[in-house]
Amino acid sequence: MSEIFVKNLNALTVSNVLEGSPASKIGLKPGDLVRSINGKSVLDILDYRYHSAASRLNIEIERAGETSFIMLRKKLDEDAGLEFESDLGDRVHTCKNKCVFCFIHQQPKKMRKSLYLMDDDFRLSFMHGNYVTLTNLSQEEWDRILEQRLSPLYVSVHATDPELRAVLLGRSAPTPILEQLDTLAQHRISTHAQVVLCPGLNDGDALDRTLEELSTLHPSVTGRRTGVESVAIVPIGLTRFRERLPNMMRVEREFAQKMIQQVEAHARRFKNTLGTRFVWLGDEWYHIAGKSYPGKAHYEEFPQLEDGIGTMRLFMEDLKAVERRLPRSVPVEVRATLVTAELPADIVKQMVELFNKVDGVHLNVCVVKNSFFGGNIHIAGLLTASDILEQLSTFAERADTVYLPSICLRDEILFLDDLTVEDARLQSGIDLRVTGCKPRDLAEKLGLITPNGRHCTNSNLPRQVMEEHPVETPSSLFRE
Repeated sequence: MSEIFVKNLNALTVSNVLEGSPASKIGLKPGDLVRSINGKSVLDILDYRYHSAASRLNIEIERAGETSFIMLRKKLDEDAGLEFESDLGDRVHTCKNKCVFCFIHQQPKKMRKSLYLMDDDFRLSFMHGNYVTLTNLSQEEWDRILEQRLSPLYVSVHATDPELRAVLLGRSAPTPILEQLDTLAQHRISTHAQVVLCPGLNDGDALDRTLEELSTLHPSVTGRRTGVESVAIVPIGLTRFRERLPNMMRVEREFAQKMIQQVEAHARRFKNTLGTRFVWLGDEWYHIAGKSYPGKAHYEEFPQLEDGIGTMRLFMEDLKAVERRLPRSVPVEVRATLVTAELPADIVKQMVELFNKVDGVHLNVCVVKNSFFGGNIHIAGLLTASDILEQLSTFAERADTVYLPSICLRDEILFLDDLTVEDARLQSGIDLRVTGCKPRDLAEKLGLITPNGRHCTNSNLPRQVMEEHPVETPSSLFRE
């Protein structure tokens, strides 16, 4: 889901003009609105990049309410030198479906505003890996995707049976997808497909059909350069706020174990016929099934990492690399508590056990149960300040310093339940700090290794980490 909110200006607002660039030479300034280039509207950064590749740009700008045209000359494909306040100059394209599994409809009021934004924007799919249904496109938007060759796109398929897909998306008429995917492939646009698995609806034979039909559009079958490159399968997430919504079955351990068997059978066959496993299960399946996460080779090139496919394996691989760099001891004692959710808890505890082998390091883990959302929500990205603070208050072994996974924050500042980190510090009196997404991020924060990977020998660094005002990093830890 997108976190982007912008003014609907139908133009891009210049935030910076690079010194010495073609744009600076013709007098463009921060605050200027770029409305069109060579007669083509500029609604987002993709429009800008596509239309600014030419050597002669007739740029329509608006400054202080007045519109003018400026000719910019540059080398072909040279950067014009403009930076913008946002990637979008118009509003995010929102979803008009009523999916039976939609998480947004399972949330209470008074949460962070961005949580209620139902985006179905092909631009965010291309730029950020957001999944889109392709059901809400105008002909103009469809033509633009093909013209600008926005590849790859991430597509919410869920089922290839048009009637079943309509049920899943909450649409009244059959909603086919294979023809659209084929058209994209014909225009050299690759796609990565997603299936939100709903027990009793798109599992079993329906899932077999979906995987089989999607595999016929893989490049190795069609002979094209592009096509459906991979499929991600994630379990439906259910909260305690499913009011006036269809009754849905939650994924239990036995179901997850059978799902792993079913998908593995397909993956083995695809490996032989397509040269790739083609289909992968989200990390949640292995957590629910009580099974170990597959090895690194299982995930090949990690094509569906943004959908939580293989994040725990990468965490474990990074931990192996950090282990080789850990010192025998630290000059200043380190004590801290790490906050995490139920899904990554076992792996985070393994990390803590490893770090605690360093003389002078004393870490423990507070595993926060998601009481706020309830249901089967057990990922770090959906932890709230209320759950974290309440469960920290009763955690007997809590250290004075507590590290939070930044995946549960927006911009490292705001929790899902609209409380800032600073507010949480003041409310709880706890020294809350934010750290990054990999074991090496935490190891650097604690002063165990330096950013270049060498052992940390600076006796001041651990003292700064533990006693000075916390410094937040832009990455995220314990990502689900």
